[in-house]
Amino acid sequence: MYTAEGDSLEPPGLVLPRVGSTSDERTISTVLALEQAGFTMVNRAHSLERVRSKPNALMELAGAGFPTLPFAYLRFPRQLGVEVRRLGGLPLMVKFIRGTQGLGVMKVHDLGTASALVNSFNALGYDVYLEKCISRREKHDLRLVVVRGRVLAAMRRMPARDDYRANVHRGARTAAHIPTPEETELAEKVSRFFKLGLAGVDLLRSRNGIALLEINSSPGLEGISEATGRNLGKEVLLEFYPRLKRKHNR
Repeated sequence: MYTAEGDSLEPPGLVLPRVGSTSDERTISTVLALEQAGFTMVNRAHSLERVRSKPNALMELAGAGFPTLPFAYLRFPRQLGVEVRRLGGLPLMVKFIRGTQGLGVMKVHDLGTASALVNSFNALGYDVYLEKCISRREKHDLRLVVVRGRVLAAMRRMPARDDYRANVHRGARTAAHIPTPEETELAEKVSRFFKLGLAGVDLLRSRNGIALLEINSSPGLEGISEATGRNLGKEVLLEFYPRLKRKHNR
């Protein structure tokens, strides 16, 4: 493998792909090329491809029996009436398939607004899906960071005032969280299901129990590091380099 300048690129000890839902096919191809060249990958191309599309990942999870929120993947506004009734009525969340950091997440309270949003975004080339807006048991959601199949850290995320999105980049407040055995087991099973070496698993406690919100193959570590008072970037690195971990613990 060679750089753009023609220099030979030798495999390092580890590659951490920063691939999110907005990444294109070329990015996945680059990860695959690195794999074929012998680089050690934290997350492999096939796993990244599986979780890159949010509704596809949700369909896989639902099909495997994981507790997901009811959702509908649609293309045309004329489908809205049927899907809204199937999801139990308004309000609903309208989400971009490849949104990130809370962008492309909208709460709608009437069919006219929902139809206008779907029509406008389709015209711009954006596909969206609908998600049932459920009654929360708590006013926060949870982010669990899973490394090599084990929960490494967790935090609660409380939406900023007058916002419904609990994203750190949207101003959400955070606090360290000690996950329950049920939360830990679910997050670890999801990570293993997609064969991810590093994953951020988002959970929500509703009146009907725990539900999966999203699986992220490239979770940011700054917010959870601040919430827990730990250097999660360093801890993730040590999990993948046992020799460094032994040296660090001396």
